[in-house]
Amino acid sequence: MFLELLLMVAISPAMAIADPNIQLDMSVTKEIVLEENGQEVTRWVEAEDIEPGQKLRYTVRYLNVGDEPATEVRIENPIPDLTVYLSDSASGSGSKIVFSADGGQNYGAPDEVTYEVAVFGGGKDRRQASPDRYTNIRWLINEVPPGSAGEVSFVVLVQ
Repeated sequence: MFLELLLMVAISPAMAIADPNIQLDMSVTKEIVLEENGQEVTRWVEAEDIEPGQKLRYTVRYLNVGDEPATEVRIENPIPDLTVYLSDSASGSGSKIVFSADGGQNYGAPDEVTYEVAVFGGGKDRRQASPDRYTNIRWLINEVPPGSAGEVSFVVLVQ
């Protein structure tokens, strides 16, 4: 039962937001290591079952189904519960990638991402967030021409 719950939580967070003419499709794969010809080979396969310690890759494919260029396209994904974002794993050709450590309220480049903590005696302090504190990822794409497609992705470690 725990593994079923873990699987549901870990592979169901994709809520990508984009222009109405942008069609999105998401997949989740897990990393496996096989031995082939006496050498270890890494493969990514469909994540049908997962366990703590495994890496999952989330891939969002996008397609402009409209007749006009889609401009200022924004694709957002939360980091799934029970997982931790792996540093430098987000990718997306032609996109600017920014992160949040406060549930998607504020975004910034890795060196600008902060979170708030309570301090002794009252008050709050802002601290720079490490990648394991990220809660959301956003890809910003200036323009997607009609009929054009692409993909963005990131990798997490299951806790």
